[in-house]
Amino acid sequence: MKRIIILLLSCLMLHPTCFAASTINPTNNFAYGANIGWMDWRGDAGTNGVVIGEFVVSGHIYAANVGWISLGSGSPTNGIQYTNNSVNDFGVNHLGDGRLRGYAWGANIGWVNFEPTGDPRINLLTGNFSGYAYSANCGWISLSNAQAFVKTDFCVAGADTDGDGIADAWELPRAGNLTTLTGTGDADGDGVNDVDEYRADTNPLDPSDQLRITAINANEPGDTATLTWTSRPTRLYQVQSRTDLVAGAWATNSPPGLVSPDFGPTTMRSVPGAPTSQRFYRVQAIQPLKP
Repeated sequence: MKRIIILLLSCLMLHPTCFAASTINPTNNFAYGANIGWMDWRGDAGTNGVVIGEFVVSGHIYAANVGWISLGSGSPTNGIQYTNNSVNDFGVNHLGDGRLRGYAWGANIGWVNFEPTGDPRINLLTGNFSGYAYSANCGWISLSNAQAFVKTDFCVAGADTDGDGIADAWELPRAGNLTTLTGTGDADGDGVNDVDEYRADTNPLDPSDQLRITAINANEPGDTATLTWTSRPTRLYQVQSRTDLVAGAWATNSPPGLVSPDFGPTTMRSVPGAPTSQRFYRVQAIQPLKP
């Protein structure tokens, strides 16, 4: 099947079609392969360059030695992610936790594989790339090395065709349609509305799955408080506090500031002690690299 796809694609992508402005940082935009040279992820001054999305990657890389390389159209057939099984539905997916997986295509070099061995990924806190992509014709391509690295300034939000605040590519795999979940509804009746379940990447159809603090270890006033909460690898978090449960502004605690989640189902962080005998805490989920 792969051989058939290559033959079909050999007549495509000789020149890029028009894409949105690249999300790639104008200073940190070059990858390097020993057999291919430097590769510019901003294309031609950012116009046709790579666009990192919440669920898929699109646009083009340009290498002086091999020409244009397409990372996908930005419009997967199923509305979720590229299946990489046809001439019309190939590309690199963003799995949400920073991992990049799938296939890019260059008319002069064939497939470029973003796969687990090279583990190409984005740091969701900084936007910096790491790892390698692999081309059978060109070898390993480094996304980060001592001389240069690729960085995205932000991720483009997934399409939301029904305007409910929930990206289609998140909604479809969970509900099977675009009507069950809404911006104001609470499909599983757990007290967290559907759009907030999306923001936290929790299951909107499972009342036991929600963002919550599961443990607080605090001693005397002024001592450090340690919080544990449920977390997802696709989100960042911040701890906030205030002295009154129902009134007053929530203040973000720094440290810990913006938090990358721990491995596993929960994250634990300590916050500085408060000079008062009473303090209330909450944890907010943050969608990474939002513009």
